[in-house]
Amino acid sequence: MTVRLVEVEFPEPMVPTEVPVVARSVYGSRIQRALGALQERGLSHLVVYADREHFANMHFLIGYDPRFEEALLIMSPGNRPALFVGNEGMAYAAISEVEMDVVLCQSFSLMGQPRGKSPSLKQMLSDVGIGRGARVGIVGSKYFSPHEVDDPEHASDAPGLIVDTLRSLAGYENVVNATGIFTDPVNGIRICLDVDDIAFFEYGAEVVYSGVRRVLKGLREGVSALEASALLGYAGYPPLSCHITMSFGERAMLGLASPSPANKLRIGDFVNFGYGVWGANMARSGFAVERKAQLAPDARGVVEDLYIPYFQMMARWYSSLAVGRTAGDVYEAVKDFVRDQQYGVVLNPGHLIHLDEWPHSPFSPGSTCELRSGMAMQCDIISSTGAPYYGVHVEDGLVLADAAIRAELNSKYPAAAERIRQRRRRFTETLGIRLSDDVLLMSSIQGVLSPYMLRPELAFGL
Repeated sequence: MTVRLVEVEFPEPMVPTEVPVVARSVYGSRIQRALGALQERGLSHLVVYADREHFANMHFLIGYDPRFEEALLIMSPGNRPALFVGNEGMAYAAISEVEMDVVLCQSFSLMGQPRGKSPSLKQMLSDVGIGRGARVGIVGSKYFSPHEVDDPEHASDAPGLIVDTLRSLAGYENVVNATGIFTDPVNGIRICLDVDDIAFFEYGAEVVYSGVRRVLKGLREGVSALEASALLGYAGYPPLSCHITMSFGERAMLGLASPSPANKLRIGDFVNFGYGVWGANMARSGFAVERKAQLAPDARGVVEDLYIPYFQMMARWYSSLAVGRTAGDVYEAVKDFVRDQQYGVVLNPGHLIHLDEWPHSPFSPGSTCELRSGMAMQCDIISSTGAPYYGVHVEDGLVLADAAIRAELNSKYPAAAERIRQRRRRFTETLGIRLSDDVLLMSSIQGVLSPYMLRPELAFGL
């Protein structure tokens, strides 16, 4: 697989003026699917926990995400959903169009706020039917394997106050972890997008691209990481899915560091940054140079030793994707790079994405998880080698979609479908990477690896 340098386009951003929305009927369908999964497991109640960080399962069901506080959504067959929120969640709950009972639970309010109007959490849970004879599925953000805990079925990452109270009402054995209903990559109900989700994720991806493009074109000697981060132009929507990261030099090896005004860019510095919103995330790393001669002497082998093998691996990753293949097939395509310790890959070669940045990853050795139509995923393979090369990270998103979903997207969101076709053309023609028809690219610089970040239009191709 011969790699060459090519000139790439950085097209003008085409951020849609109208934001795709999820219809009320879709939320109703999701609730019914969750209740169906609940009954298949022999459970009577589903209790979905959410907070500012771990909101995606709740938002998927009702379009509500807690801001300052915690929240609980309680659902059972034949009953209206009940949403427990703190003081500041009462007004914001109106953002959801789902018909449900919104109930004040002041134990979820911030410390020191009034707590005299609502009964105890135990009484509130009892009032919605949780007691002896109930069998409760608690949904947090994780579920566990026997390798991690002695009793995976009953282990929960939801707060102890909630889990303990549920168990005091229903009995220890009758409160089980049901998070897999949502995020199991094999059959989780949140794993595959519908066409409205795809359009919304595509909207977010173009918002992110518009900022990343300004950064790549605006990096210059002497700029601070905070000034470079300002070029992202983040205006507040879609909400962030992770902290904005931007750092130069040795600080860049922290990986997740926020931008600092004291962190100034010098020629030859390693650069690392990332920007993610609901449903979309992009990251890039490399050296702040225009040509090889500007690299430190001990870093001048980085193109041949690291960047070219990484790009070849990334091309194999993309070409291995198709509906019906397995995540293990994808891992097999890149295992030589991932397992080679000199490249410093410690995480999975890619993961799923939703409103949260990493709901799960099926990409592991021997995985039999079938890649399904509607799966949104990230080419997110982080090489961290340490000095003098530091590593490389090119992250972009995509969605797998069969012919039926592609046709629906083209009919309902023709402008988004056209942007996706343009991205595909640039990717296959300029970078030379083969793609299944099932792959819908979300990034307008998908797969672009620029070896010299102060000359970003020069990138690798096949």
